[in-house]
Amino acid sequence: MKWEVIEEGEKALLYHYNGKVSLKQGPKRLWLVASKLKRLEKFTAHHNEYLAIELLDGYIEHKIGPCSEVFNPLVHLKIRVEKCYCLDTNQAIVTYTKTGKENKSEVNIIKGPGIFMIQPNEWVHKFSWHGEEENSKVKFVANKNKFEVLNCAPDQLYYNVDEVRTSDDALIRIKLMIFYELKDIAKMLNETKDPIADILNCSKADVIAFTARKTYLNFLETCHLLNELTEFPKLVDRSEKIGYEITKVVFRGYFASPKLQALHDSSIKTRTDLKLKFESEIQQQKQLDQNLKNDISRLTTEQELEFQKLLNHLEMNRLKVIDENRINLEEKKSKIEMDTKLKLKDLENLAKKNEQKLEHLEKLNQFNIDLTDYLVTSLSSADKHVKIVKRQDNLSGKNNENSTNIHFHE
Repeated sequence: MKWEVIEEGEKALLYHYNGKVSLKQGPKRLWLVASKLKRLEKFTAHHNEYLAIELLDGYIEHKIGPCSEVFNPLVHLKIRVEKCYCLDTNQAIVTYTKTGKENKSEVNIIKGPGIFMIQPNEWVHKFSWHGEEENSKVKFVANKNKFEVLNCAPDQLYYNVDEVRTSDDALIRIKLMIFYELKDIAKMLNETKDPIADILNCSKADVIAFTARKTYLNFLETCHLLNELTEFPKLVDRSEKIGYEITKVVFRGYFASPKLQALHDSSIKTRTDLKLKFESEIQQQKQLDQNLKNDISRLTTEQELEFQKLLNHLEMNRLKVIDENRINLEEKKSKIEMDTKLKLKDLENLAKKNEQKLEHLEKLNQFNIDLTDYLVTSLSSADKHVKIVKRQDNLSGKNNENSTNIHFHE
């Protein structure tokens, strides 16, 4: 016999001596007589958790947190605290929901962001894909990567295609980096169980097809084409069918066997030496060509200078002749103008003299002076003298007063 105390928020089962069991809830103080008290365990779920409660009658109940539940063995078979699925923006899960009595199920694709709780009639799809080996990023093992939350963000993988044989039987290893992105989850679920395996196999098939039709040297010359998606038709086609998109393929280089690499290095050295000699010879020829061009350019410049000097000399002579002709012309023009002015002045003087003389003669005429006699006497002696005498009247023998006497002097 003893006292037992049940704290507030606690529950306990009280087993009596007669086999009866009763549920006690605190706060409470009990006096135990021929009985046994069993405290019940309390399960608590936080905001990102939920309680999976299995009842004795077979039903299962899920309660989203935050919540709590006391495990009662009279009612409950098991209580578990499970984590909810906390999905980011580029994450998703695939669930299957049991519907009806025919045991059929529906596929649900749930994308983040958000917190998701699985219902009792649901289960989550578990993916099992090829994954990277430990301590190696370029080797993949089947069923290595097991997960439930899909990553829908763009991602990439490193992959080495080993033992690729060229047309001249050279074995090489080709290194790739493949960028991909999940676009259609439903198509991926319907078309493939392991999309990574499909991507690896198709990329390997495209690389083998690219290399098989080329020799080793041709491969070295055209290996940069492996950076183009056009050289990976199978990979691109298969990715579209399984809901993926190949955004880019990067050729990271190649690896050959030591012997083949040694032969290649030797051939590279030989080609490099020949190339250097060839480039040196080309450089010398270019230098000679440049010197010749410089000489030709110098001679051409000198000829142009001489020709320009000659043109300048001719132009100076032409300008000199033009100036001389202009000066002579101006002198002649000035002389003509001067002579013209002198002649005009002489004519003006002569005209003034004639006017004065005419005025003088008019004045003499006013005084009834015989102008003819005056003019005759004023002239110098003449070489020839012509005289016209007045006609006498035959009857009277007198001169006619109206007749005129005219003298001509030459």
